Amino acid sequence: MCILIGFIAGMIVIHEVDAKNEKIKTDALKEEIREAKKPVNVYFPKRNIKYGEIPRNSYNPDNFVIEDGFMAYYNENGEKISHVGVDLSYHNNKVDFKKLADSPVEFVMLRCGYRGYTEGGLIEDERFKEYAKAANENNLKLGVYFFTQAITEQEAISEADYVIKLIENYDISYPVAFDIEYVEDEEARTNTAELSREDLSKICIAFCERIKEAGYYPMIYASENWLRRKLDVSMLKEYDLWAPQYLDENDFLYDFTIWQYTDSGNAPGVEGSCDLNVSMVDYAKFVPSLREAIKTNGEIGEYSDNTPNITIQ
Repeated sequence: MCILIGFIAGMIVIHEVDAKNEKIKTDALKEEIREAKKPVNVYFPKRNIKYGEIPRNSYNPDNFVIEDGFMAYYNENGEKISHVGVDLSYHNNKVDFKKLADSPVEFVMLRCGYRGYTEGGLIEDERFKEYAKAANENNLKLGVYFFTQAITEQEAISEADYVIKLIENYDISYPVAFDIEYVEDEEARTNTAELSREDLSKICIAFCERIKEAGYYPMIYASENWLRRKLDVSMLKEYDLWAPQYLDENDFLYDFTIWQYTDSGNAPGVEGSCDLNVSMVDYAKFVPSLREAIKTNGEIGEYSDNTPNITIQ
């Protein structure tokens, strides 16, 4: 009888030890889960935008200069605030991304895909995966753009979903741009559809909002002529603008954050000519954290130069 009681007591002690160890493991696992889900807070720079009826270009054209073969911009305090970039698609053929990364180029905007002019199919750029992988491996900051032919808001959302799927396995640290522009083909969908300025603006918004929901930073690529004639710019104040203008002096009418200043530039590692860009915002400082903040329900806010003690996580 004593032996049986001792055996039972021993089993109880062993059970308690096992239960205690299991609790320790469970608590540790819960702590790991809590840490993994810890909200990331992100703050992005608040720009001083010159507003009237529309956001206006407030850059001093005299402060744009060519340095080492690339465009740069200095603020009124003599501080360089710009960043050098190129945009690439399969048209650029073979690109040596190591040479590109060793040059003054800091970021690349890759065409990830496009919608067909007539059939309307969604098509991946032939070199997107190759280029994106190489850009990440060589620590170049990476953004993408999609050439649209959407004629409805739902089609724009479908384009955004297509882009989100294409880029999900890459480190995206620059914007996801909606490329909306003229095409010469008279049979192109956007040339045959009867779309008002409001319709086209809503299409832009639909794409950008879907991109934003996924935690990426949307922007719109459009010429000044397209903006003036085809879009209602007052509806698009919330989105950054990528401005193509191939002039030595920038007199672009609207506020912009990236200027595509030539389509016939040269960059190390890129055969032939390519598009060159200058970004007025260092997107890589906040875009990666922005996605984490969206995923973890973190705080998203803006900071200005005089905001104290702001840390971007």
